Amino acid sequence: MNVVSMNDPQRAARGGLSILSLQFEVVDDRPDWPVVRVLVDGQNPFASVAPGWRGFDPAKMLGPRSPFLPADQGRRVALHCCSCGEPGCGVIAPVIVPSPDGRRVSWVDFRDYVGVFVGPVIESVDENEGRPWDLPDLHFDRAQYVAEIERASRDGSWETDRRRTARLLYERLEPLQLVLPPDLGLAWAAPAWSEDGVALMFQRLIRAPRFEVRQQMLRLTTTLDNPDQAAEDMAQRLLSISPDDWADSFR
Repeated sequence: MNVVSMNDPQRAARGGLSILSLQFEVVDDRPDWPVVRVLVDGQNPFASVAPGWRGFDPAKMLGPRSPFLPADQGRRVALHCCSCGEPGCGVIAPVIVPSPDGRRVSWVDFRDYVGVFVGPVIESVDENEGRPWDLPDLHFDRAQYVAEIERASRDGSWETDRRRTARLLYERLEPLQLVLPPDLGLAWAAPAWSEDGVALMFQRLIRAPRFEVRQQMLRLTTTLDNPDQAAEDMAQRLLSISPDDWADSFR
C-alpha cells in the first residue's frame, strides 16, 4: 500500500481526548480510487481487530455533508470496510454522536454488519444484526475534529486527472436529465476500468414485483489531456449524436 500523507506528525492526545487525522491512501495500485485512512492519535485504531481493512473513497467521506460530521441525534457510520473494498462484506461502524454541551464528538458502540452497508451511511440499521467490535469508545475535541475534516475536504490532491475529468463530465451532463432509450437514466460517471476514457452508467431501478437493476454502460474518449477541456469535448460528442444511437456509438 502507498500512503499519501496530508499531515505533519501530530502531538499525543491530552486530557482523555484523542486527535483525529485523515490521510489519502492508494490501495491495490489504483491511483484513481484512493481511500480515506483514519488515524487516531497518529495510529490506525482498527488495525488490531481488522488488519488490512480500508477506508472509503474521499468523494463519499469528505465535503460539506461528510459522514464524519456528527448529526444532532447521532448516527451510525461505516469508517472502514472489508479489505476487498466491499462494505457488504463487513464494516467498522460506530455511532458518531456530539456531546450534550457541543464541545466533544464521540465514536461509540463499534459494530460490524454483513450484507447491510453499501456505502458509509444507510438510512436505518437493525442494531440486533450488528456484531460488536472489541474497540474502546473514542472522544475528540469538536473544534479539532471538525477542523481536520474541513482541512481534508479542501485538499483535492487525491483527485487524479482521470477522476477530475469524469466528475466534470458528470457535472455537465447530470442537469440535462439524459435518458438512454427507452428508459435508462444517467446514474454516474467514472474513469473507465483499465481503459482510456470515462465510463457513463445509465440505469433504471425496478422495485416491484421484485428488485431489479437494468444497466447500460457507455465509454467516451478524447484526445485532450486537460480535464476541463476533455470533459467538454466528450460531452459535446455525446450530445451531438441522437440518444437512439448512443449504445452503438459508445458501447
